[in-house]
Amino acid sequence: MQKKIRVLVAISASDTLKSIEDKLDSQQYTLNFAENLQEVENLMSVSDLILTDTDFAFGSLADWLPLWPIPAILLVDPEYSVASLAKNIVDESSTFIPKDTQGQWLVYLPILIKKALAIRESINRQNYNILRAESTYMDVLRSIPDIVYVLDSDGFFVYLNEAVSKLGWKPAELIGRHFAEIVHPDEISDVSRNIVLLRYEGIKTGDESAPKLFDERRTGERKTKGLEIRLKHKLEPYWANTKLDSWGEVSSLGVNLPEFQGSGIGTIGIIHDISERLLEEQCIQRELESRNLIIKEIHHRIKNNLQVVSSLLSLESSSVQDDKAKEVFRECQSHIQSMSLVHEQIYRTGDLSGVEAPAYFERLTDYLSNFHDASIKNIKLNTHIENTVLSLDSAISLAIITTELVGNSFKHAFKENLPGSIDISLQKLEENYIYTVKDNGNSRQIAKKSCTSQGAAKGIGMELISALAEQLKGKMEQEYENGTQTRIVFPA
Repeated sequence: MQKKIRVLVAISASDTLKSIEDKLDSQQYTLNFAENLQEVENLMSVSDLILTDTDFAFGSLADWLPLWPIPAILLVDPEYSVASLAKNIVDESSTFIPKDTQGQWLVYLPILIKKALAIRESINRQNYNILRAESTYMDVLRSIPDIVYVLDSDGFFVYLNEAVSKLGWKPAELIGRHFAEIVHPDEISDVSRNIVLLRYEGIKTGDESAPKLFDERRTGERKTKGLEIRLKHKLEPYWANTKLDSWGEVSSLGVNLPEFQGSGIGTIGIIHDISERLLEEQCIQRELESRNLIIKEIHHRIKNNLQVVSSLLSLESSSVQDDKAKEVFRECQSHIQSMSLVHEQIYRTGDLSGVEAPAYFERLTDYLSNFHDASIKNIKLNTHIENTVLSLDSAISLAIITTELVGNSFKHAFKENLPGSIDISLQKLEENYIYTVKDNGNSRQIAKKSCTSQGAAKGIGMELISALAEQLKGKMEQEYENGTQTRIVFPA
């Protein structure tokens, strides 16, 4: 059986009451008549709709219609003020019907009643869905481990989820307080919009130099993101380093807060606790520094050990009478010293990723110049080294190659004691290094001494250079025109 529509009738004119009672079929409608406001209030809970006019209770009921929880139909005389009518009918499910002397308005009354109730049912259904969605949304916010907050346009808390309890606060305790309440005092000057913007007064700021402030409430590229601040714990002397992500435009999240109406844009933000991450980073940093210190110490000890070996070779060579044997001792000593310089360079710079090529070759050529008495022989060593970092293995290989090639030039290319030069260069071309050692001495002497007719390396020194070039995964070439040039191309 169809449910009857319960209509609360609050009409001042008795003839109108009679017309309504005759028009509304008792099988479809249940009419509850009220004679005063008290009865209206008592019958409100058992009614689906109010039917009243502008004269009932001297017009006070019509004025209060927007406050009642059920829809209303207002009967109005043709001369009734339009402005007053607009104030009375603000609920979208409520409506009005103008009275006429012929009583034609009664024809439309059942239609308007059903229409008003249908609109109210639709609104209730929408409100239910909204409430259910909001309930789900609030459940999600309560379950998020990060602090979610909403600020009004002045930076005061409007909402906080339960995660703020990590800082010793209950959400209700912070509502109405400023965001600065949970910020370390030393951090406020770095995040306060009023303070920071003064530093940029008169300065044009772009995407990079723009102040990124939690309460600047910008959108797009200049929104606050990744700002790290310290938060204040309510009860303990505890300071947590946290990462603050916040952004403006509350409406963009579908949140309609009456606190913001006409008072600027509020802020929604997330505070993600990174305390544990920072502690882990500090621990890793300490371990890294300790490891780097150990590695530096290892390089220092290797350098010292190589120098001890070099000193032992020097002592042993002093007791050797044969000149050729003594020369072998000297060559070994120079190779060891060149390797020692690699480890010394790493220890000096503290860069464990590799060897800075320009600084290393400068020290190496200084050592080789002194070792071979270059200034006395009037031979100059020049370097053209690109600013690059070599791996430890590459640097040691090039150190031995350089020592061997420079030694060959001093031994074979400048026999007549004429002035000369040796140029050492290292360049990076695309994916390869090009390493070159060139002298302007007697190329025929070196060609005769070090190569066969097929150009293959013959001496032990050249065999060593070839082996090291292969170790670098490179290719070696030699030319004997206006001096001797050795060129090695190997991958960077």
